[in-house]
Amino acid sequence: MSLGRSIGQFKASLLKPFSNWWTKQRDRHLVILGTLTMLGFCLVMWSVIFFFFLDGAADPEMSDVVSWTWLGLLIGFTLLVFAAPEYFHYHGQWTVLNETLRTTSRADLNLRRKDSEEAAALLGSVWSARLRAHYIEHGILRARELPSEASNKVAEDLLIDWWRTDDSRLSRCIPVGAFRLPILNRTLGIFSFATMLLQLYNMSFGLARNAAGDRVNTIHVWDWLNGARIDSYPAPYFDDISGWFVLILATLLFWATFPAPGERPEPPEEEE
Repeated sequence: MSLGRSIGQFKASLLKPFSNWWTKQRDRHLVILGTLTMLGFCLVMWSVIFFFFLDGAADPEMSDVVSWTWLGLLIGFTLLVFAAPEYFHYHGQWTVLNETLRTTSRADLNLRRKDSEEAAALLGSVWSARLRAHYIEHGILRARELPSEASNKVAEDLLIDWWRTDDSRLSRCIPVGAFRLPILNRTLGIFSFATMLLQLYNMSFGLARNAAGDRVNTIHVWDWLNGARIDSYPAPYFDDISGWFVLILATLLFWATFPAPGERPEPPEEEE
């Protein structure tokens, strides 16, 4: 009995730092779960493409990638099993809340009030503050009914704003409806951020193997794209103009996926 209790206490102490961190990130649970789900899906899809379409397991030149792909498949499958169900639950509540935040009818707001408040309570204080502000704006709540510090305060969070935005800097530069879809904006943001990190690592430490088989060479992007025989140089290597172009382009694209400042200008009405 004492041994089982000791094991339980050991597990609790081992998981306590993660539990405390997870509790502090309550407002970002939706974003974290969504990112983990997307990462798991990408890892599983890459594994399927690698093994079934590229026949990577039978290709001697890809032998060093096989073990990493198996590890990615295991991690991706684990993420989908544990993170995806929670993400879909949170996303359903987020959908309910966003429908309420887009509603201006007092009758509809009162009808959805219970479900919306439950959804906001699950998603965290940032969402609850925005729901209260929406209710005050449309006369469902009065500011004096709330504590003074919460009456008109709309909490802001850069990561949450990025996750839910349909008005990114990119969507204003390129007035195409698809760029206002949050899912496309998130995908572009994650892809550009990953590209930026990979290129920084490539320039500083190297992603390619040298003659001795050590992965310490920097890939020269232009030579690599053109299929040149010499396509890597000992890292660190910062003289690749095409590499800087990729890095700057990825950084600008990542910056452009964040919400644009100010109100979105309305298109001018055409005269009859």
